[in-house]
Amino acid sequence: MSTRGGPPGRSPARCGAAISPASASAIQNIVIVLQENHTFDNYFGTYPGADGILGASICLPVTPGSSQCLGPSHAPHRTPNDMSHNHPTAVADYDGGKMDGFVYSEGGPTTMEYFDRTDIPRYWAAADQYVLCDRHFTSAMSESAPNHLFLVAGTCGGILDDNVPASLPCPPIFEQLDVRAVDWKVYGFSKWFESFAYVRSTAGARARFASAASFAKDVAANALPTVSWVVGAPGGSEHPPADIQLGQNSVIDDIVNAVGASRYWPSSAIFVTWDDFGGFYDHVPPPQVDAFGYGFRVPCLVISPYSRVGFVDHTVRDHTSILRFVESRFGLAALSTRDAAADDMGAAFDFAASPRPFVPL
Repeated sequence: MSTRGGPPGRSPARCGAAISPASASAIQNIVIVLQENHTFDNYFGTYPGADGILGASICLPVTPGSSQCLGPSHAPHRTPNDMSHNHPTAVADYDGGKMDGFVYSEGGPTTMEYFDRTDIPRYWAAADQYVLCDRHFTSAMSESAPNHLFLVAGTCGGILDDNVPASLPCPPIFEQLDVRAVDWKVYGFSKWFESFAYVRSTAGARARFASAASFAKDVAANALPTVSWVVGAPGGSEHPPADIQLGQNSVIDDIVNAVGASRYWPSSAIFVTWDDFGGFYDHVPPPQVDAFGYGFRVPCLVISPYSRVGFVDHTVRDHTSILRFVESRFGLAALSTRDAAADDMGAAFDFAASPRPFVPL
């Protein structure tokens, strides 16, 4: 059993420095990258200075109540098998906050495997140069769809699996951006985002969806929207059993380095995070703020000329914190109680500093 992590009943708190539209006005382009299915411990559990698995006494029972247990181990391969990551499985993994159900609930040792700098060196290099958030939780203790919805609507609309109805009545942030004439676009997997009733009924909104490969083309053509979501990098989403290095290289080359080499870099903010836990172990009990989550921690990288340098940010956040950043930047209203209460990523930035030149990752 893990001996690390905070109490499971902790409430969300804005413990970072809140931003204002004026202070964040230096940011003219926001890029939100959503990859798939890796926990914080799985990718950054051994990162120096982060709340990870180093020095922790972790050994999870192989069956409920068993004295035989398994601890974390370095992944012997870069393409682990896919594991269950739906709501019932997540609840079993969580086990009332004890975080000890992963091995028997996920059906084997893969859940305890982790990667390190040798496996994903470019993500670790991004953490070295910019900001790594080690208290970023998924919004729902479940799989992909509800977390995708929280990211743009501040709610999952009661959905706890990937069965999204043809029309979603809750308003996405796209509507407010359109009202304010803030240009936006979604690249990559967009099925669930296109299910919002607002998108379905608005021709202009329906035209704002494109392939993931179109992102780099728009950057090169000086046609990058003010707010972009890239859902699954063109080279791979990292969803097991995909090669995580292909996804990593695509995120860095096709998105981060593309923006870094462009005219957009001096006024950009790039957020890279992962939609759900994918069945992988994480030792920190997620605060239970409502019936849907939080879910387990995932990495979040904040890459910007205004990002703090080599900073491990311990502020408690979830995917609605990125939504809150967009709202704060443009003075938009919160869409739900979740994003209204969310920290808005302010501690990750130093807007009093001069923008840093980009160094390719």
